[in-house]
Amino acid sequence: MQAWRVHEFGEPAETFVLDEIAEPSAVDLEGMGMGLPGWIPLQPGTPPFDDWVIMQVTVAGLALPDVTMCRGTYPVPVARPYVSGQEAVGVVIDAAPRRRHLLGRRVAAVTIQPFGSLAPVAVGISTIFEVPDNMSYEDGAGYLIPAHTAYHAVVRRGAVRAGEAVAVTGAAGGLGAAIVQLCVAAGARVIAVVGGEEKMAFCRGLGADAIDHSTGDVAAKIRAANDGQPVQVIVDPVQGEMGALLRAALAPDGRHVLCGHAGGLVPHDPHFYMYNHTLVGATLGSYPRAEMERIHHETNGALSELLAAGRYRPTVTRCVGFDEVTAALTDLAERRTMGRVVVRVSG
Repeated sequence: MQAWRVHEFGEPAETFVLDEIAEPSAVDLEGMGMGLPGWIPLQPGTPPFDDWVIMQVTVAGLALPDVTMCRGTYPVPVARPYVSGQEAVGVVIDAAPRRRHLLGRRVAAVTIQPFGSLAPVAVGISTIFEVPDNMSYEDGAGYLIPAHTAYHAVVRRGAVRAGEAVAVTGAAGGLGAAIVQLCVAAGARVIAVVGGEEKMAFCRGLGADAIDHSTGDVAAKIRAANDGQPVQVIVDPVQGEMGALLRAALAPDGRHVLCGHAGGLVPHDPHFYMYNHTLVGATLGSYPRAEMERIHHETNGALSELLAAGRYRPTVTRCVGFDEVTAALTDLAERRTMGRVVVRVSG
């Protein structure tokens, strides 16, 4: 099969190669375990990883980790070469014993390296859910990671409450748009921090007020959008210099929820304690497997209710062909996209 693989470090247009490789099989996985960077050779005394499906991929999601991994700036090092791609929708063609009931079913799954989703056949792990009949392949491929990460950041870790004012960075991106919707669903007043009028309009369509961070004092703009008052929460999938600047708009006792690193990881100003600010980490990758499984099932149930009630929707804005992957990732890296971008792999 042909798959988009990364061999070197650099930008997507330079490092992504369409390689001819063998399809992953159950035999390949027998000698593999699971570590923070993904699939790893089995260590002595460690059982094989046993929560997987092999899926025929129809549509895969594209996201910033595809870019930061190939650049080498992803927080977790990933061994090369690897097939890129973090999530997909497809039909299960093989599975570990505990997942055999999914054979022949259409699922959305997280796919991690080296068996990523930018290939006709990929390996889904742990976070695997059947796609509702009324959800398209495209929406399914752009739903799982943004929605689950956003729910973890907004509800479980950020504890956003009705009546609070919340600033959201990167609000027009795939994760940011999910965060905006869940804050609105919680009854919060949302101020989307984005660059440019088009992205502001996109976020207003999700129920947020919006400001343009490309000019002027961003913290002052946030206060102005909140009737001159600071916000109680910042939900921040960007971090970098932008995240640090926004803390001037955070009220005493406020929470700064860190749930991504699109702007890079920078040291935090140690004076945050002077204002009784709380820095809240929000990532799903560090829990023990049993706890992570419980969290994802709880999250999926809550999100299913919001979907059914029309209070949340996937925000897929663009579907590209398999040969357009590097161009789409370049657009994503240069902040020219909104919502979620997906790629049709087959079918």
